[in-house]
Amino acid sequence: GDDFSWETGFTLPEIHSLGPKSLEVVVKTLIGSSKLWQRIFFSNPDDEEAKRRCVKCCMDALDIFDKAPAKTQVSDRSVIYPGYSLMSNIARTMTYVPPNNMSHEEFELSLGENFVKETQYQQYHQCRALAFQADVMRRQGKYEDTLSVIDVMKSVYDPQLHSRVLVKEYVTDQCTEILAASTFWLHHCGRNDEALKLCDQVVDTMLSEIEATELVTKNTILVPICRTLANQRNTSNAKKALELYRTHVSDPATLAGKKAHPSMSMCVPIMIILKCCS
Repeated sequence: GDDFSWETGFTLPEIHSLGPKSLEVVVKTLIGSSKLWQRIFFSNPDDEEAKRRCVKCCMDALDIFDKAPAKTQVSDRSVIYPGYSLMSNIARTMTYVPPNNMSHEEFELSLGENFVKETQYQQYHQCRALAFQADVMRRQGKYEDTLSVIDVMKSVYDPQLHSRVLVKEYVTDQCTEILAASTFWLHHCGRNDEALKLCDQVVDTMLSEIEATELVTKNTILVPICRTLANQRNTSNAKKALELYRTHVSDPATLAGKKAHPSMSMCVPIMIILKCCS
C-alpha cells in the first residue's frame, strides 16, 4: 500500500503473505538497491548513510527470503545467491553490525552454512558457496577447517566448466583464488608436498581459464603460489616463482602501462623480492 516504506521494511505477517513471484521481486529489488548503495559508498567512503543502506538492504533480502514460506515454491532459488555473494563482499570490505545481537563470527559462519545449503545440487553455485564458507573460516583463523571445506569444494569444482561462468555470475572466480591461497596454508600446516602439488594444479589447469587482461585476478592467484614456492628455500622453485610472476603479471602490467589497475604498482617490489629469493 501507500504506507509501505522500504526503510522500515516488512513485518513478519507481510513476509508470510508474499507469494513466490512477489518474493522474487522483493529480493531482487533489495539486492539491486544494496549493490547501488555499495557503489555509492565505494565512490565516497565517508558516506556512512550509503554504507548503512547497503548493509540493511542486503541483510533484509537474506532475512526475508529465509523467513518467507513462499521460498519453497520459487522455481529458481538462485535469485538469492547474489545476496550471499554481496554479503560476503560486505563482510570482507566494510564494517557492519550483525543482526539479532549475533557476533560477527556467528553471523558469518551461519551465512556460509546457509549459502552452502541453498546451493546444493547446483554445481558452480555450490562451488562459490563453499569458497565463501572457506573464506569465512580463514578470516577466523580456522585453517584446518578451511582446508577441509576446500577439499569438498575441489571434489565439485571443475575450472574448465565453472571458472568463466563464475566470473560471469559473481565477477571473480573465488574458487581458484582460494585454492591458490590455500597453498600457503598447506605449507604453513606442514603439508608441503600437497602445497607444491596444488601449486602445479592451479598453474596448469586454472590459470589459463583467467582472461589475459585480468591482471588483478592473476596477481591475487599468483602471489600466494609464488610465496609458497619461494619459501621452499631452493633455487629451482624460487626461479619458477619469479618466471611465473614475470610472465603472467609483471610483464603484461608493464605493457599495459597507465591502463593497468593502480594495484599493479605492487609488481615492482614483488619482483624485487622474488629476484632476491632466486
